[in-house]
Amino acid sequence: MADKHNSAPATVSLAWLLANPLITAPIVSATSQNQLKTLFDAPQLELDQEDLELLNRASK
Repeated sequence: MADKHNSAPATVSLAWLLANPLITAPIVSATSQNQLKTLFDAPQLELDQEDLELLNRASK
């Protein structure tokens, strides 16, 4: 999924959490500027319905 979106796995993971209406405030942390950038990229990453379904199935 990360390769498909040319993103870091953490970015995809956070974008997936942000797309879930049941999760109101995902808790994240960063210890470097690079990690912070990875997290800041998540709100701009648009996962389509197929992406979300695949990630939901993988999480079970």
